[in-house]
Amino acid sequence: MLTAISTDAQNDEVFLVGYGKRTLDGDMRILYKSNCCPARCPSITVYNKKTTTIWDDMEMAYITDKCEIQPPIAKDFDELFPNKISGLPKDFVLLYWMLTEENDETVLHCYFTMPTDEVQNLWLACEETAIVDMATGVQYRAKRTAPECFRKHFIVKAPVGTPLDFRIYFPKLPSTTKEVSIYGVPLWSLRGGSRISIYAPSQQGMEMYDETPQFKTPNLVKAENNYDKNKYETWAVYKDVHLIKPVEEGTMALWRTQTATYLAVAHEQNWNREYHGHNAETVLMDNRGHKYKLKGIQGLPAGKIFWVEGNSGDFIAFLLEFDPIPPNISTIAYIAPESEKFDMVFANWDGELIPNLNINDLRANQHLFEPIERTIK
Repeated sequence: MLTAISTDAQNDEVFLVGYGKRTLDGDMRILYKSNCCPARCPSITVYNKKTTTIWDDMEMAYITDKCEIQPPIAKDFDELFPNKISGLPKDFVLLYWMLTEENDETVLHCYFTMPTDEVQNLWLACEETAIVDMATGVQYRAKRTAPECFRKHFIVKAPVGTPLDFRIYFPKLPSTTKEVSIYGVPLWSLRGGSRISIYAPSQQGMEMYDETPQFKTPNLVKAENNYDKNKYETWAVYKDVHLIKPVEEGTMALWRTQTATYLAVAHEQNWNREYHGHNAETVLMDNRGHKYKLKGIQGLPAGKIFWVEGNSGDFIAFLLEFDPIPPNISTIAYIAPESEKFDMVFANWDGELIPNLNINDLRANQHLFEPIERTIK
């Protein structure tokens, strides 16, 4: 996407439906799922064709209690995290985490992929482990772990690549909780210092399909004239683009219908006239590698640069239409290939890749794109 200023699944134990998940042990509501935070392994040794990693965690070196645990295999790992990072060196581990509500408790699932047949000196949680409600300051301290390894370094053995699910149990968070910070889980980089916005209950049990979004169609001020990407005076000019309330640059929302997928993208207008462009080869891609092609942009050309006239301080949105995405797909990647270079000050022809976009997260953003009228005082 170009934008710049003008100089002028289901298995025998689990099934997923949207953000909800029911297991044999009871109900689970997903409050947050992390992106991958890969970690480099310490040195790997080989003995009798078996490989071992000794995880050198100096942060908890003063704790000497140790145990060996049974590997808690995460059977739903691929379904929970379909867009996993690939191509990392062999000495990297994939680390994910997920915060859930289960049976009147809050559970932090810490996922770890085995880099070797055996890993020693791993660490999960202790009395420092806590969730803090950032609105109230209330601290929810860790109660126990599963498998039992609270305040202990531990050994685990499983085939290379096996995903494991270590769980930390806390008291249940109130339904009004919106932002938290998590402390005392160092391997997963949860040491406080960041705010985590948990999913609203309204995101649970969404309908399968949405109504087609109603966006204001831009008005053509001046048609393109012998279009040449290197001659800005030949570009088409538009005004009256869909106006929205202020949001962060690049904010997205998605509407899934039976005939098309609509993706809204927000932009902050810094000048009265700016140029934009969308590569016609832009696609959405699911975890299977299936691509959903761009069918068009409402009222605007795809594959060409154009001018948008408005006011500095406007927040505008473009509506992109793609092939329909089936309801069983939960995450996508947004892929815009690099565009051809063109002659313009501050020209930007870079490509763009945004992985791990959760469809229901994007659908929950629809209200951010409701139209407004420009108010000037």
